[in-house]
Amino acid sequence: MLLYRIARKQFINDLSGRGAELAGGRWNLKGTPAIYTSSSLALCICETLVHTDKDIPPINMCYAEIDVPDKCISEEFFNEVSLEHGLNIGTNWLKESQSLAIKVPSTLMPQTYTADFNVIINPRHKDFSKVKVLRTEEISFDMRLIKG
Repeated sequence: MLLYRIARKQFINDLSGRGAELAGGRWNLKGTPAIYTSSSLALCICETLVHTDKDIPPINMCYAEIDVPDKCISEEFFNEVSLEHGLNIGTNWLKESQSLAIKVPSTLMPQTYTADFNVIINPRHKDFSKVKVLRTEEISFDMRLIKG
């Protein structure tokens, strides 16, 4: 499956999960590394911008196209929407290394919309070497998406 990730240029090839480990996320508590990706570049842009300070536009950003074998992506928690429950089950999933990657819903999309979704990748999973960055490109954001 082709997935997308956006990060600052100096971190775009860093697939250690360190950023999520330091900050935590919807599906992982601080202290647990994870790599957040999206099924489309458009959703990845939305996910990036929703977490961006509107007074400081993101600069020096890149996107990466990442390949993860379909058979390595679980759909076990796809319908989970509770933030608190998501943190617990996501953190447990990461610590137990149940699968290399897991499909999860985006809170930015209607609950019934399933065409675009996020995928969390476990950088500590035994099959992590199957994750491949296919290419990276610089990306800039249209100011109409940032300023009202």
